Amino acid sequence: MGDKIDSMDGVHTQNPFSPTFGSTPPMLAGRNQVLKRFFDALDTGPTHPDYTLLLTGNRGTGKTALLNVLEAQVAERGWMFITASASAESLSERIVSEAKRCIARLKARRGSTRVSSVHMMGVGVSLDASLQGPKQSSSLLAVLEELGELLAQRGGGLLLTVDELHDVDRDDVRNVASAVQIVTRRQQRPIAFVAAALPLIADTHLADSRMTFLQRCARAWLGFLDEDETRMALQQPILDAGSTIDNDAIAEAVALTLGYPYMIQLVGFQAWQMRENLSDPISLSNVQAGAMEAEMIMVDQIAGPIWNRLSPMDRRFLIEMLADEPDSCLTDIAIRLGRSVQYARTYRRRLIAAGAISISSKGRVRFLHHALRSQAEMATRQE
Repeated sequence: MGDKIDSMDGVHTQNPFSPTFGSTPPMLAGRNQVLKRFFDALDTGPTHPDYTLLLTGNRGTGKTALLNVLEAQVAERGWMFITASASAESLSERIVSEAKRCIARLKARRGSTRVSSVHMMGVGVSLDASLQGPKQSSSLLAVLEELGELLAQRGGGLLLTVDELHDVDRDDVRNVASAVQIVTRRQQRPIAFVAAALPLIADTHLADSRMTFLQRCARAWLGFLDEDETRMALQQPILDAGSTIDNDAIAEAVALTLGYPYMIQLVGFQAWQMRENLSDPISLSNVQAGAMEAEMIMVDQIAGPIWNRLSPMDRRFLIEMLADEPDSCLTDIAIRLGRSVQYARTYRRRLIAAGAISISSKGRVRFLHHALRSQAEMATRQE
């Protein structure tokens, strides 16, 4: 067993990790630059390019968690925020409804820009019934123009966040983008916009010639964490909870998670749970057992949803990669498919956008995560 890493006295029984989608991890490692960019934009105002920002990243890279942090921090500044995500309900209608409530609050409490409570999923503003705005229907542009004018007069601002933008109806996205472009960029009102989406949005909404506003939004790619960031994201929550982890255990955890933010939370959570006695340090065996549990969860929650969205040829491409380890030559895959290299390149691009594979070196690709390999192996056994 390796040497123990020093910790605080006293062990908390509550697991410090949060491996659930939409939750904020105990430490948001590796995202300081994105946060700095955005808050520099708020300090500058609507002329700053990052005042309208599109976050992209594969599943499990912490897009929703980052939105949560942005919302919490603007609330500390006294700003309002509205948060929405893809659902059966119209995004535009929900924003109109919640913007009206913000207007009612501003009019009812002059100079106040704080919101009483916020829900993390769906639309995020809750107010007393006495503060509800008018019930008549209004266009999204008209409502945001009124809200923007009030905010400009009385101080403060509004952050509008949209999660899972790639799954929002395209006409609905155009409507929201058009309104924000006019109010924020042309009229220079203090309404900031941050949306999060999977990389596949590049081939859908961003490929639409009528999505000029979205195409001009600043971009921030949320990738995997480097080794130091991964170590910090795993180690610091354990220390803050008053526990310890062996040096060989933390080294193994860093190696097994590969910097994947969701996997970091899963392995940390499972390794913590594997101990029979919470006063014991987290050991190498705890990490290894926890990683096995985490791998199965990754297959169900990350690899499965990705696989289900793929076309038959996308899936066949991945199955043909199983013959290689750790990566595959694109030319070999083309031969196995009985297709040209150009044809294989098209599916390589599609699978990268879907979050299934990554480029390992020139002309070579690998599974983005071992869970995707496991999913492809399961598919072959079921055939």
